[in-house]
Amino acid sequence: MGILDGLEALGLGNLKKIDTIYEEEHKNDEQEGVSDQPKKKEEKDFLMEKEFECPVCQRKFKQRLARTTLKCTGHDIDLRPVYEGIDVSKYDVIFCTDCGYAVLTRYFAALAPTHRKLLNENIRKNFKPQNRDLPETISYEDAVLRYKMALANAMVRLAKNSEKAYICLRAAWLYRGMREDAIQKGEKDKDKLKAMQDAEKEYLITAAEGFIKARAGETPPYAGMNSTTLDYVIAAIYMETDTNLKDGVRLLQDVITSRTATPQNKEKARELLIEIKKKLGE
Repeated sequence: MGILDGLEALGLGNLKKIDTIYEEEHKNDEQEGVSDQPKKKEEKDFLMEKEFECPVCQRKFKQRLARTTLKCTGHDIDLRPVYEGIDVSKYDVIFCTDCGYAVLTRYFAALAPTHRKLLNENIRKNFKPQNRDLPETISYEDAVLRYKMALANAMVRLAKNSEKAYICLRAAWLYRGMREDAIQKGEKDKDKLKAMQDAEKEYLITAAEGFIKARAGETPPYAGMNSTTLDYVIAAIYMETDTNLKDGVRLLQDVITSRTATPQNKEKARELLIEIKKKLGE
């Protein structure tokens, strides 16, 4: 009795001509040249799509945001997180291309009537609507414009100093990422690279100024940061921009002696304090 006997009744008697069940292992023509390595992910693979309703013009629109499951590979001295495969700073501004409303994702919420009135009169009234098409990814140049729009909106609606300072900090991170990306892609134009570096420094200095004002006139949290974290960030900015180093020393000493700072924050403050003192010694 053959293994396939009985299939004739189902019309498959011709299968009995097959003389072996198991084929020898080999690659067919379609498999030739196919790598076992997984396909490298592109920037678009790290994004998700989400719908928003603009609190100014009430239009519903979709936007791409960085996924929440990204792998963080480390942090810069000023706490900028670095993720594998994507610069998340490019996707942190929600932007309505119809009326010009722009805001960091952290601050996206319903608006008070007075704020909506200010934005209608000063932003929407003069804004030229942009293309509604949803791009697969956002370029650094487009991301820079979004941050500038977010800062302009925050200024018009009289946002807290901490929010405006945080926008500037994120914009500085964006320029840093732009420069890193350009270097990785082989950019040789020193003037272009310096312009990115200068823009980053300008935004960092402006961020520090805003955080100092927020520290004096607001209650924590400041853009999600407690007092000791904010002091550390300001000192880190002073270190990066080589400005107000003595003030940076004082802020870090306050963090180290704070009763509320975590051991991890105190350790980072000690490490940064050593670096600033080296600079002062130079």
